[in-house]
Amino acid sequence: MEYPTIEEIRANRERLGNLVRETPVWRWQGLDLEAIVGADTSVFLKLELFQHTGSFKPRGALTVMLSLDADELARGVTAVSAGNHAIAVAFAARLLGTTARVVMPKSANPFRVARCRAYGAHVELVADVQQAFARVQQIQEEEGRIFVHPYEGPLTALGTATVGLEFALQAP
Repeated sequence: MEYPTIEEIRANRERLGNLVRETPVWRWQGLDLEAIVGADTSVFLKLELFQHTGSFKPRGALTVMLSLDADELARGVTAVSAGNHAIAVAFAARLLGTTARVVMPKSANPFRVARCRAYGAHVELVADVQQAFARVQQIQEEEGRIFVHPYEGPLTALGTATVGLEFALQAP
């Protein structure tokens, strides 16, 4: 597997622009933490809960979807996820003016299902994750939609890497 270069990560962060937020970095301090990690250790957290949709997932979804040509975008996208990725794909589809069909296991949190629908995604619930992946493959074949994988692929990794870039620039 080839990893993205720092130049590719920087270029992608520029490309994402205001489509994603530069989330804050927070230093966790306190006696409770010092008791666990020691007084000489600093702990910093990248607060991606302040990102659009509440997680880092839009970074990867948008990176993948921004790489699609006009024909691919017109066909729409599909995704499988029990939560954050599904929400991110629905958000990105709305932002980029395309449609999303999201397949989620029936065990998915109802709030997450509702968030996908609020962003305009067509949500289909199936028994489990294995059935969700099988159904997404069917949707691809039947409708020609582009599959936005929840965790694999160089563009997904490139999008996620922008979290690390920001962290490196923000943390002391």
